[in-house]
Amino acid sequence: MKKLSRALAITLLAATVPATIVLAETEQGDQAKSEQSEVKRGPSPETLGRLEDGRIAMIKAALKLSPEQEKLFAPVEEKIRAGFAERRKAREAWQAKREEWRANKGKHEQVSLPERMEKRSQRLTEAAAKMTERAQKAKEYAEVLKPLYASLSDEQKAVASQVLGHFGQDRRGHFGHRWAMGGHGGRDGRDFH
Repeated sequence: MKKLSRALAITLLAATVPATIVLAETEQGDQAKSEQSEVKRGPSPETLGRLEDGRIAMIKAALKLSPEQEKLFAPVEEKIRAGFAERRKAREAWQAKREEWRANKGKHEQVSLPERMEKRSQRLTEAAAKMTERAQKAKEYAEVLKPLYASLSDEQKAVASQVLGHFGQDRRGHFGHRWAMGGHGGRDGRDFH
């Protein structure tokens, strides 16, 4: 009988130790997840700034601009930087909206059919306004790009279509942010910048 109780005690001990470790790890994991959700994801603003500067420097180096072309590139660079800033603001707004949604998760009340239809109509109206805004920005980008593009050689034009072509498009454009690494962006590649 004593051997049976000793064997039972050892078996129970062997079963409870791993369970205790798993529970402890789960609590630590939950704590780490909650701390991680409070920390901003992605690169810091300083890092993003350096990456943006690097992209512009790479464009200039790839195009091998002459001093006259550098002057024509200045307004294009301004538009590119403005696009970077707008994208950063949009990303911050999206993150705030996501955090709000997470905070209200499970607290949504049932909405009636007419209210749902009204919300859908509102979303479509907002989407149409955003498309109009993007079309206007693409037109403005094309206008500042024309003088530079006219001054480029045929070889530079071929490079320009690779390194500058996606900046005039919205984030759902044909090229993603990984074009320099041979990646494919856009809808199929899910590479949004």
